[in-house]
Amino acid sequence: MKLIWSVIALFLFALGLATVWLPIPTGVPLMAFGLILLIGSSRKAARILRKRRKTGRRLNSLFIWIEDRTPSQFARILRRTRPATRPTAPQQQLPQTSS
Repeated sequence: MKLIWSVIALFLFALGLATVWLPIPTGVPLMAFGLILLIGSSRKAARILRKRRKTGRRLNSLFIWIEDRTPSQFARILRRTRPATRPTAPQQQLPQTSS
């Protein structure tokens, strides 16, 4: 089943790439939908995107911007590719001494 979704995703991406130069705006949405399907069906694709997002701040900012504006089903798939952040230890406050 994953193979079928991957083939559909690659077909949509290729179709979007072929129609991106047409005056009808179908290329970018088709490419985006194809990428979301590919990320949703392939762990390797999600891992590659996560690594790219970790090394590229601008790319990560762009994907966060996209996550905030897409429907929840697609945003959930994109959020899976967010780079892991390590939790920081809570800051301890030193007792204040009055002099």
